[in-house]
Amino acid sequence: MSFKHLDSLFKPKSVAVIGASNASNRPGFAVMRNLLQGHFDGPIMPVTPDYKSVQGVLAYRSIEELPITPDLAIICTRASRVPAIIMQLGRKGTGCAIVIASGLENLHTAQGTNLQEQMKQIAAHWNIRLLGPNSLGFIAPALGLSASYAHTQAQPGKIAFLSQSSAMCTALLDWSKRRRIGFSYVVSLGDAVDIDFDELIDYLGRDPATTAILLYIDSISDGRAFLSAARAASFNKPLLVIKAGGHLDSAQLFQHGSTTPLGIDAVYDAAFRRAGMLRVGDLRELMAAVETLANGKPIRGEKLVIVSNGNGPSAMAVDTLLQRGGKLEQLNEELVSDIKKILRPGSRATNPIHLLGDATPEEYTKVLIQLLNDKAIENILLMHAPSALVPAEVYAQAVIETYQKRTGRKPNLLVNWMGEEAAQTARYLFADANIASFRTPEGAIIAFMHMVDYRRNQKLLSETPESVMEEIPHHPQLAIQLHQESRHEKFQESINQLLSPENTKRFLAAYGLRVEKSLHTHATPLRIQVAIDPIFGPFIALGEPVSGWRLESDAAIALPPLNMALSRYLILQALGKGKIRERDGAETLDQHQLARLLTCVSQMVVDNPQITELLLNPVWIKGKDIYVENVAVTLSTDATQSLAICPYPKELEEDVVLRNGRKVLFRPIRPEDESTHKEFDLAMSKEDRYKRYFAELPHFSHEQLAHQTQIDYNREMAFIATAKNENGDFYTLGVVRAIFAVDGLEAEFAMAVRSDEKSQGLGTLLLEKMIRYCKTKNLQRLTGVTMLENAGMANLARKLGFTVKFDRDEDVVHMELKF
Repeated sequence: MSFKHLDSLFKPKSVAVIGASNASNRPGFAVMRNLLQGHFDGPIMPVTPDYKSVQGVLAYRSIEELPITPDLAIICTRASRVPAIIMQLGRKGTGCAIVIASGLENLHTAQGTNLQEQMKQIAAHWNIRLLGPNSLGFIAPALGLSASYAHTQAQPGKIAFLSQSSAMCTALLDWSKRRRIGFSYVVSLGDAVDIDFDELIDYLGRDPATTAILLYIDSISDGRAFLSAARAASFNKPLLVIKAGGHLDSAQLFQHGSTTPLGIDAVYDAAFRRAGMLRVGDLRELMAAVETLANGKPIRGEKLVIVSNGNGPSAMAVDTLLQRGGKLEQLNEELVSDIKKILRPGSRATNPIHLLGDATPEEYTKVLIQLLNDKAIENILLMHAPSALVPAEVYAQAVIETYQKRTGRKPNLLVNWMGEEAAQTARYLFADANIASFRTPEGAIIAFMHMVDYRRNQKLLSETPESVMEEIPHHPQLAIQLHQESRHEKFQESINQLLSPENTKRFLAAYGLRVEKSLHTHATPLRIQVAIDPIFGPFIALGEPVSGWRLESDAAIALPPLNMALSRYLILQALGKGKIRERDGAETLDQHQLARLLTCVSQMVVDNPQITELLLNPVWIKGKDIYVENVAVTLSTDATQSLAICPYPKELEEDVVLRNGRKVLFRPIRPEDESTHKEFDLAMSKEDRYKRYFAELPHFSHEQLAHQTQIDYNREMAFIATAKNENGDFYTLGVVRAIFAVDGLEAEFAMAVRSDEKSQGLGTLLLEKMIRYCKTKNLQRLTGVTMLENAGMANLARKLGFTVKFDRDEDVVHMELKF
């Protein structure tokens, strides 16, 4: 579905409440109350045969009697009536419906039809989007739209909150109101039978009014769609998630719907990391994260300066910081000397800076000024314990004025004003000044470390991997071929079967691994396992061959496909959490060699989707030598074992001959291409760059290049033309890129050819390849825009069948090819 259909939810111009009520204990009463109190700028139409008016608004007896078609309908009736109401709304032309009722999946018609399935079928027939059932509703404070039965209103803000739990919505709304924290949207998904996390994340990831997305998740139904949306959104804004059901028994109690599969919590964790999301552990951390997202600034560094008027709270803050892998800033001698001149005897000028218990507001501001003057300082935490001499809000106001007077680049500031009644007014002042404020030292540090962890995760995910993919063997369907050859019969579908020992050796040998049963002295033993998660598909677990091995406690986990950077990230995670360790008497673990092995195992999974389990236990690593002692490969043809992340589509590689007879390789772009893509950009003339980007842009940063090369093949495709130069190194001659619309019906293309590689037919061949590819994706059209002066591009498009239209008002050319 397209965003156009979600606009009926996010941007309705009219609302109907089906089952509106004057009885204060009914959802229809609370929804009408909230809509009226929110001052929604559009018709609010209650539908009920029981009242002539609801809360002073003229009521309509039926949906058919409504004077206009509502964009959005909130259904507040009992569950058994919902399918029929959806039918009536469909005939009326309504775009979206919120279903409050729960339990539809447990109800059936007299003919045995499940009501939830019936509701979905009717909604699909009439093209109605559904939020729920079992939904608290939808809140868009900036629109004055509170289409929910929540007990309170939300304030306008810049954080979106998506939750499968209605109780979490109400709890967060209540908590945030006192702290003056607002939201761009609050969405209660309920059972999410239609509108789910992936579409909402897609929409909000592109929403300029939303700067961060917070999620409460019980379970996910489509792992690939969720990860695709989350990876795209996290490039632009923070995504924080709290996931319930960490233990299997808990997950079974709170799963959404009897058909929703239960995933492994450790695999959920790996998926969140791979998507660039940050997982918070509990409700306290969630609240701290909200405070940071609402009032904090993105951090540029990871070190922290702490200033406090009490040694105890300061020690608690430092303990929490170090336990979570944080770092204290080392103050330079000149700064320490300047701070000493401000402080009285008994204070401490080094980090953490200790002011006396009766420190004055002037001392706080003077120390803050010194810290703000030092360009090396990146983050400051100011702490204050209540004083009987001066009210807490006086200190707060002094700090706020000092910080706000400083213009230009300045450190990120967090504050911890301790106490309850004594500090409440101060906290309000900080909230109004958009300075993140916390009640406890630990809460402030946890919030800071959320920002640090998010920054670290983003940095790791955008790291350019070492280019070894050409050296990793590629053998599609090898495992199933070996099995069929040995059995001389077709593989039995959906039956797990072990690959024979002989074929297992042949299979591993094809990927450069030896099976060898012997004593390996001075080697490090490891356990590498591939298994299947019902939500996210295949995953790779790295640990040690211990007795009583348990996935949750004894392994670090990652989702394939892996490159060298992601494999190294998995190794660091395993070492950091003690899942693997350096051993006395063994050679130092060669992390580079282990990363190559993990990348190779990942390629096995990509090449052989029939693998349901692959176990290397133990595998010995000694220097650059790798020996597999025991191995088991289990196969099936179950089609559900697809990867959650689309792998590199090697099958799209193609050798092409240019007009001058030169052979080049057309292939999809991949993360390892960052350096050659940078060289390609630098080689383009100023005029060519201007025609491509419609402006004189500076050359791309690492982050921008990572965004261009680390693409999601489900969402876009970029084909590069690559060849070897006189030194034998590959370089990029041209690129064509197509970004798919959310509805999957069209794509927009752009292309560029290296300035010194033109007139060889390269542009024609690249665009023809993209056209062929887009046809395989069943798109309806391919579009593009170029500048009026780029006559070459316009002529090429016309030659390949595009309709070309010149817009002289905008100085652009529109190109469209319908399939």
